[in-house]
Amino acid sequence: MARDATVPGQERAAQVEGIHHVTMIAGDPQANADFYGGVLGMRLVKRTVNFDDPGTYHFYFGDETGRPGTLLTFFPVPGAGRGRHGAGQATLVYLSVPEGTLDYWQGRLEGFGVACHRRPGPLGRQALFFQDPDGLPLALVEEPGPGGPGWPGGPVPATAAIGAVAGVRLTVRDIEPTARILRELGYRPAGGRSGREQPGSQGTDGAPAPPAPQEPGPASPPQLWVAGPGGTGRWLELAGDARAPRGTLGAGTVHHVAFRTPTDRTQAAWQQHLARLGLHVTPVQDRQYFRSIYFREPGGVLFEIATDPPGFLIDEDRDALGTGLRLPPWYEPARAALEQALPPLHHPSGFGELGFIHRFARGTDDPDRAPVLLLLHGTGGDEHDLLPLGAHLWPGAALLSPRGQVLEDGMPRFFRRLAPGVLDAADLRRRAGDMARFVTAAARRYGFDPGRVVAVGYSNGANLAAALLLRHPRLLAGAVLFRPMAVPVEAPEAGALAGRPVLVAAGRQDPVVPPEQSLQLVRTLEAAGAAVTLHRAGTGHQLERAELDAAARWLAVEARWPWHGSGEGPAATE
Repeated sequence: MARDATVPGQERAAQVEGIHHVTMIAGDPQANADFYGGVLGMRLVKRTVNFDDPGTYHFYFGDETGRPGTLLTFFPVPGAGRGRHGAGQATLVYLSVPEGTLDYWQGRLEGFGVACHRRPGPLGRQALFFQDPDGLPLALVEEPGPGGPGWPGGPVPATAAIGAVAGVRLTVRDIEPTARILRELGYRPAGGRSGREQPGSQGTDGAPAPPAPQEPGPASPPQLWVAGPGGTGRWLELAGDARAPRGTLGAGTVHHVAFRTPTDRTQAAWQQHLARLGLHVTPVQDRQYFRSIYFREPGGVLFEIATDPPGFLIDEDRDALGTGLRLPPWYEPARAALEQALPPLHHPSGFGELGFIHRFARGTDDPDRAPVLLLLHGTGGDEHDLLPLGAHLWPGAALLSPRGQVLEDGMPRFFRRLAPGVLDAADLRRRAGDMARFVTAAARRYGFDPGRVVAVGYSNGANLAAALLLRHPRLLAGAVLFRPMAVPVEAPEAGALAGRPVLVAAGRQDPVVPPEQSLQLVRTLEAAGAAVTLHRAGTGHQLERAELDAAARWLAVEARWPWHGSGEGPAATE
């Protein structure tokens, strides 16, 4: 690489030292912290704010001390819409795990309802592809040797823990201008290429299946570019697609990729060198835990060069990392206002007690009258699926929306079935118990009254809600069941549901749930003492607006019981 005559050679390395961190945009802060800290087992090493927008959190996840090269960082923006993956972005992030651990990881991810698939990744290493809750494409790639230290104190065994950011994929319309910058940074083409994924299968539960999780497909397999010795960010994929739409920022997209440099002096040298290449480089930005310069490479991807020092231990002890909100000195005078404006956040260390990927939206309605709606999606849905439905049924209600933990053809469900229409009774009973424990734990974590929980389920989720009513009759204050069927669980004793209000919404022309199935469930619930209202929609398995409006009116009427008035509502657990 050509050197600047004005800069002594020793003050700028011949290359960046791999990836320092990758920064993404996310949606719900709690869901983001729970996924990366609770599911992937990375350590939340710093909870601070976006220095350019202090009303937004900035999370850093990494190894035990947040060493450069292990870091994923996020700007979580509540209510953010999904971005679009495309040209001018990093579109896939690879994380390294120890060799031989993908079986463990596949079992762990699928146990949380995260669809994933395995194929060879860069350098011929085995990789596991999946998406985070905001749709960000990720892959775990096996690396030979012991791997990085990870976080021994996390929920993932140290022998399987994520060790580092192994690489990223860059998607651009024209490869050559970006390739020139990669050469300047010290990356070299390795000749390796990565293949494309195949589309997913079709659903069998009344709705089409989503495609299997896959990285965005370039027009041709991406080129592999490798960093030299010394960097923990070992390679980049460069994907060219002249037809790719321009990527747009939003939840589930990469904001920028940061590369490492060891000192402020080498960073200053890089700043001069990049400017001489005709790139617009920002002044040095103080990010408290490192210093940064930013520039956009010709393909549109935003790059950063960040210093390794000073690191994350400058304002917290090792054992306390990530447990409190840390602010730079210039924002400390505004701490009280910022803490009031930022959403409440529970440390992801408590995620294991809940065990479900989920969303919780705090209610804005009067908590003495509004329910907490437990939203249970149908096959192929997820924790986002019924949030609009919950907001329609009771605007301002608190919403608790878990993702099913069983995968069928890559689609989340709440329990297994043996064949279409044939439910696995033993699994249903076990999953109902898991859900009852989740609701009780969520009430403790988020501070809502467990006696106010009303289940709202659709199809597979409605069947789980019915099982909750019958197996745990003191758990729910009521239920709205869209397209349920008779569930193969033993009924409780007569009167166990003690007038509990239940709405059963059946479709007159439903090809998935015959009318007699819904009638059989109504009889079972009434025998246990439930006050059941049967609504017959003129449609099939899909929902229609008229029945949603009818369900909202029903909820408003039944809200007088049991949580409003006597205070003698059902207990949290059986």
